[in-house]
Amino acid sequence: MRYMLLHKTNDNLEAGNPPDPAMLERADAVLEEMRQAGVLELGEGLMPSSSGARITFPAPGQPRVVDGPFAETKELVAGVSIIRVDSKEEAVQWALRFAEADPHTPIDILEIAG
Repeated sequence: MRYMLLHKTNDNLEAGNPPDPAMLERADAVLEEMRQAGVLELGEGLMPSSSGARITFPAPGQPRVVDGPFAETKELVAGVSIIRVDSKEEAVQWALRFAEADPHTPIDILEIAG
């Protein structure tokens, strides 16, 4: 099974500031653990929403493209990891390793369809 770990952003990252170097070092260590264990398929950080866009549908069939930044940061993603593991429980255990690196940032764990 493959799971996507969505690492949420915060106001500091959304402002374009670099992550805390110590936290980044701890997160990189977790990614390296994942590589060594053979479960990591992808691990990437994302730019702030100011460099992105969002498509909304104010009326059915009428897409609207809105350039970032987006005001609400609690639902935005700062990074993504894709892992291949045997169970959701194992995915949770790997996500908890990231939580040790940055205990203030929520992580969503979603199974990838297919």
